[in-house]
Amino acid sequence: MDNLRKINSEVQINASKEKVWDALFTRFGETYLFNPNLEGSHHSGGGAGEVGCERVCQLDSRTSIKEKIVEADVLNSFKIEIVGGNMPFVNKMFAGFELESINPEKTKVKLNAAFNTKPGFMAFLMKSPFKSKLTDMLIGLKYYLETGKQVSKKTYKPIFKTYKKLELSQSF
Repeated sequence: MDNLRKINSEVQINASKEKVWDALFTRFGETYLFNPNLEGSHHSGGGAGEVGCERVCQLDSRTSIKEKIVEADVLNSFKIEIVGGNMPFVNKMFAGFELESINPEKTKVKLNAAFNTKPGFMAFLMKSPFKSKLTDMLIGLKYYLETGKQVSKKTYKPIFKTYKKLELSQSF
């Protein structure tokens, strides 16, 4: 696709690759448990934990997106595409997650996203906020998997402050 803006982020999580895969892929509709950018999410179609699985993510009371798993290499990577919703200016958006086992209880999660907007110049303005939001989601995932505690918009600020003080391989 032409004119896609690319975003990359990663985090190390002190959890097994299987546990990370379960949270991200198998329980695809439950991203509200760790994504501080959402007011809610739910499974909306397709088989849970399968290519074709869909979820709806509620960003706020008026804005939602519908995402679909379009490709998967079990326990290693998967790709999603935004297939609906009403997020302003977003024309197309894709994201890929890659899981790399560092050791049996530590996993690196890489997130690669690409998007374009209508009008096109908005992509330049939205790239930095999108990167920040996707990084927040990864930090939320780390916190959720390491502590077992749900993350929300209200609880995220102290989580982020603590994360900034952690060494790369430290747990919450």
